[in-house]
Amino acid sequence: MSNTNASAVDVPRNGLDVSLPKWIFLQLLENCNLRCRMCYEWGENGPYREKTTLRRLNIDVVRKIIEECKPARPYYELYGGEPLLYPHIDAVLWAIKEAGSKVHLPTNGTLLEKHAELLVAAAVDQIWVSLDGPLEVNDGQRGAGVFRTAIQGINKLHAERTRKGASHPHIGISTVITPVNYRHLGTFFFDSLDTGQLDSISLELQAFLTEKDHHDYESVLRREFGVGAAPISRGFVCDPSMFADMDFGLIAAQVARIAAHCEEKGIYLNTYPKMMSEDNIRKYFGADWFSMSRVKNRCSFPWISTEVSARGDVTSCHAFYDLTLGNVNDSTIGEIWRGERYARYRKYLRKNLLPICQACCLFYNEKPPMIERH
Repeated sequence: MSNTNASAVDVPRNGLDVSLPKWIFLQLLENCNLRCRMCYEWGENGPYREKTTLRRLNIDVVRKIIEECKPARPYYELYGGEPLLYPHIDAVLWAIKEAGSKVHLPTNGTLLEKHAELLVAAAVDQIWVSLDGPLEVNDGQRGAGVFRTAIQGINKLHAERTRKGASHPHIGISTVITPVNYRHLGTFFFDSLDTGQLDSISLELQAFLTEKDHHDYESVLRREFGVGAAPISRGFVCDPSMFADMDFGLIAAQVARIAAHCEEKGIYLNTYPKMMSEDNIRKYFGADWFSMSRVKNRCSFPWISTEVSARGDVTSCHAFYDLTLGNVNDSTIGEIWRGERYARYRKYLRKNLLPICQACCLFYNEKPPMIERH
């Protein structure tokens, strides 16, 4: 079992209560029903394609996490694979709500229609539907028929929410900007979607690492934490030359138009990175991340958030499961959170960033929602 000495938590100077995590990512399962080309899990370079056995979290373990963390009322995000494939998704949602916590759920949208009544009844706080562009562009990356199926799901979810007179779930579109879809953002949002159904939009530049970043990360893991390899993070590795022909000014102009529309219609807009100027976008896709404006030199999330993979492994880096700080099948989440390995990790992050940080969405997140609440 993990060392549970409370002094190992390494309390931050801002006085935030860190006895339990305030933000919990649960990868409910590894399965997905799509094979999106750019996906860092199941895509063309995704390491999940090599897995011989796919795992999912035991529902009893999930319930234990929720019950143990109830005093902290953490904010939950549910991931996969595709989280709506999880056979106990209803039990998870109800347990989170009964514990008084908020929950967000990203999805590829193909199972929204089937689960619309549940998602409204359980008052999920936010649904993020991943779509990449107009039908031809989206389905070119995600598979034939995915766009129409996802739109039907959004329509059903919105109709069910209206029928119940409910305010939730908030409905959002999450779009990753890639070399394939970047010319079509305006057409997508203004000609292909009914933005009157949307409460939120997220625009994110494609996350990636260079080969050198990955090599440096493996070196840090070996030297500092005794981890021999980093196969999961390899799914993020791209040659920056694949972005060289993109029109960064066109991206910035389309994002600005979408931002103006969101401000006019009262739609929440999230962007990664926060400053979507032509210069920032050029630097981002040129792997010149630390020359961008409003870039972090430290990460606060090891004191705030934790992530549990479908195999039970616990880490503090969203989607990067190579560094394991414990396993919830062997120890409680609190024991791991307050344990010596987590403390060692926090000590390193007090003075350093990891070579993968620039490929993490949390690197660009400035106001974690639980900080405002707590």
